[in-house]
Amino acid sequence: MEAVVSASHGAVQILLVKLGNVLATKYALLSGVRGEIQELKDELESMTACLLELADGDDHNEQTRTWMKQVREVAFDVEDCMDRFCHHLSEHHGDRKGLLEYLHRMFNMVRTLRVRHTVATDIQGLKSRAQKVSERRRRYDLGESAGRSSKVLDSSSYSHHDNLDRWLPAIHGDGSGLVGMGNMTHAVVRLLSEKRQAAAGPRVLSIVGFGGLGKTTLATTIYSTPKLGGIQCRAFIPVSQTYDFRSLLESVLKQLSTLADSDKDDDPLRNIKKWTISDLVDKIKQCLKRRYLIVLDDVWQAAAWDQLKVAFPHDNGEEGSILITTRSHEVAKNCCTSPNDPVYEMKRLQMDDSQQLFFKTVFESGKCPNDLLKVSNAILARCNGLPLAIVSIGRMLARRQNKTSAEWQTVCDRLGSELETNPTLEGMRRILSLSYNDLPYHLKACFLYLCAFPEDFVIRRGSLIRRWAAEGLIIGMYGRSMEEIAQIYLDEFVSRSIVIPGQIGSSGNIRSCKVHDIMLEVIIAKSVKEIFISFLGSSQYSTTAGHDKVRRLSIHPGGGKEKRTFSSKNIVHTRSLSILGSTEKPVPIKFADLTLLRVLDLEGCGWLRDQDMKDICKLPLLRYLSLRNTAICQLPDAVGKLRDLVTLDVRETKVVEFPKGITHLQSLNHLIVGRYAYYTRTRSVKHFLWSGGAKVPLGLGDMHALQRISHADISTEKSSRAMRELGKLRQLTRLCVINRKEAKFWEPFAESLNELSSSLRHLMVVDGSLEGTELEFLVGLKNAPVFLQSLHLGGRLRNRLRF
Repeated sequence: MEAVVSASHGAVQILLVKLGNVLATKYALLSGVRGEIQELKDELESMTACLLELADGDDHNEQTRTWMKQVREVAFDVEDCMDRFCHHLSEHHGDRKGLLEYLHRMFNMVRTLRVRHTVATDIQGLKSRAQKVSERRRRYDLGESAGRSSKVLDSSSYSHHDNLDRWLPAIHGDGSGLVGMGNMTHAVVRLLSEKRQAAAGPRVLSIVGFGGLGKTTLATTIYSTPKLGGIQCRAFIPVSQTYDFRSLLESVLKQLSTLADSDKDDDPLRNIKKWTISDLVDKIKQCLKRRYLIVLDDVWQAAAWDQLKVAFPHDNGEEGSILITTRSHEVAKNCCTSPNDPVYEMKRLQMDDSQQLFFKTVFESGKCPNDLLKVSNAILARCNGLPLAIVSIGRMLARRQNKTSAEWQTVCDRLGSELETNPTLEGMRRILSLSYNDLPYHLKACFLYLCAFPEDFVIRRGSLIRRWAAEGLIIGMYGRSMEEIAQIYLDEFVSRSIVIPGQIGSSGNIRSCKVHDIMLEVIIAKSVKEIFISFLGSSQYSTTAGHDKVRRLSIHPGGGKEKRTFSSKNIVHTRSLSILGSTEKPVPIKFADLTLLRVLDLEGCGWLRDQDMKDICKLPLLRYLSLRNTAICQLPDAVGKLRDLVTLDVRETKVVEFPKGITHLQSLNHLIVGRYAYYTRTRSVKHFLWSGGAKVPLGLGDMHALQRISHADISTEKSSRAMRELGKLRQLTRLCVINRKEAKFWEPFAESLNELSSSLRHLMVVDGSLEGTELEFLVGLKNAPVFLQSLHLGGRLRNRLRF
C-alpha cells in the first residue's frame, strides 16, 4: 500500500513547489485566477497531510486506495496544465529592456489572451475536482481507522512463521542437511571458533544478504551444530521489523531458563510479567555466566541491537557468541562490538546446487526427466540462485499432476502472476515484500521506478540518477547536489541487499546495478496494481486496460502481437516513456502526440532514424532524452526548441556534430556523447574511440546550466573557438575533450581551463594531434583545477608534467 501513498505524495509534493513558484513569480498574466490557484494549493496541502498520515498504516481498504489514486491524478493534471502554460509564456519572453520590453509585454498580453482564458477555465475545473475529491473522502468517512485493514497480525509470530517456512523445506528436503550450504556452515563455524586478541564483550558475527538467500536457514544449522562445541546455553530469537523489547527479553530468558533449570520443580520465571526491564536484564546476565550462543534472527534496525546488547555480559571474556542475521549491511556494521567482529555475506547458490535443490524438491527420486531439463534451467535462471525462490517454486510444481514442458514453460513465463495468486508462493512474495516495505518513505517510489527497466538489464548509475531527477523523485537536501542525493539512495538499496551491485568505480562508488529477477516480479506487480508504471511488450503485465490515464509507460522488447494491444488514446497523458532495446517501433506510438512527455528513453532502439527526431523535437516539456546506442546520425537544429531539456544523451551514436540550435537549451545540465570499445562482458574495461567525440558550436557560453560535457571534439577551427567560451560555464563539473588534429586547437581550451579551476571535479583530456608537443599545454596552466576527483589523460606525457 505504501506504493500508492508514496507515488501520490510525490506527485502532490512536486506540484506544490510549482504552484508556489507560479504564485511568487512574474506570471501576472494569471492574475484572474490567482485566487483559484491559491485555493487549489491549500486543498492539495491538506491532501498531502492526509497522505503522510496514511503512510504510517500497514494496509488500506479499496476506498482509501481509490481516493489516493484520485489525488494523484488531480495533481498530475494540474501540473500538466501549469507546465503547458508556463512553457507557452517562456516561448514569448525575451531579454529586452526599457520601452522595447514594455511593448513586447503588451504584445504578449494580446497574443496569449486565448491561452490565459483556457488556463483560467482549466484551473477552475481542477479546483472543483480537487474539492470534490476531498468531499468524497469525508462523505465515505475514510479516516485513519477506516482506511486500514482490520486484520492485524502479531509481528513477532508473523516473522517467525515466515522464517520457519524458509528453513524447514531446506533442512528436511533431503534428510542430509542443507543443499549448497555446507561450505557456508563451515566458514561461519570457523569464524565463531577463532581466537580473538584483547576482546572485550561477546563475539558478534553478522550474516547479511538478500531476503530469501537462506540466512535464517544457515543460522539455524549453526545454532544446532555439534561442531560448535562447549556451548552450555543458547537461545534463538526472531526479532522482525516491528519488535517489542520486553517480549524479546522474556523470550531470551525463557529459553535460557528452560535449559538451565529443566531438572527443577520450581518455576524460576513465576510472575515474569510483573518483572521490570532491569529484573529481566539482570536475570539474563546471571544465566549467561557460562559459554553461550545467542541467535538474533532478522534484525532490521541497529536500534534493536543497541537495546538488546545491554542484556549480554561484557565481563566473561570469550565465553559469549552472538549470531545476527540481517538484510542490511549498515545494520551488520553497527552490530559489531569491536573491529575484529566479522560480517559474513551470503552468496547465491551456484547452478549445480540450484539444480540439486530444485530437483529434490520437485521429484521424489531427485532426478529430472530429460524432457523437463531445459525448462527447469529456464526456471532456475529466473530464481538466480535464491534458495527461497527455488524451494517455493519447486513445491508449487511438485503439487501439479501434469509435469509437462509446456505447462512448466507457462509457469516460467507467468511467474509474476503466480506470485500474486498462487497460495504456495504467498510466503515468498511476503518475505520479499518486507524489504520494500521497510524502505524509508521517500525511497519507495525510487525503488519501484527500477521496474521500468527490462529483466537482466544492467542499470547504469548515471542514467538512473538523471531519470530520477527528471521524474521529480529526488527530495532535496541542503548542501547536496541531486547526484549526491541519488547516490545516497542507491547506496541505501545496496546496503539493504535489495539490488545487486555491478561495476564498482575506482572511487568505490557503484557504477551499475541489477534487480534480482524475483524481486523485479514483486515490484512490477506492485507498480501495476497502483498504476505507478504501465507495461507493454513481453512482460506478462502487458496491458493498459483499466489505466484511464497512463502516466508512465515501459515497453519491453519482444512479445510479438502484444506490442500492439493498446490504443493511442489512453497514452496521450504519458509523462515518461521507456522503450529499451527494441528492434521494431511499437505501433501506434506517435511521438508528436505525446506532448506531456518529460522523460523519453530510447536506448538501443534499432528502428530509430533521423526523421523521427522531427516529432521528438515537438515535445515542449521534455526534460530527459536518451538516444544512446541508436542509429541516429544527426540532430536537427529544432532540438533547440526543447527549452526544458536537462539531459541529452547521444552516446554510442554516429552524431559527430551538434547543431547551432543546441545553444538555446538554457536548462541543459548534461550533454553526453562519445563511443567506446568494450573488452569485457561487464564493460568494466573499455577504450575510448577516437571517432567518438562531437563538435560543439559557437554560443556554448550561453548554456550557463551545463554541468557536464563529454566528449567534445575540438579538432576544427570552429569547435576550438567554442572552447574559448567554456570559461563562462561556472557550473561545469565534468569535462571530456578530444583533439585529433593540430596541437594549436588546445590553446583556447587551455585559456578556459584556467577559469574553471574551482568548479571542475572530473577532467578527461585525449590528445591525438600530429605534432609531438601533445599534452604540453597542461604544463603552462596558471590555475590548474584544484578540486579534481578524477583525471584521465590520453597522449604523450613528459616527465616535467605536474598536476
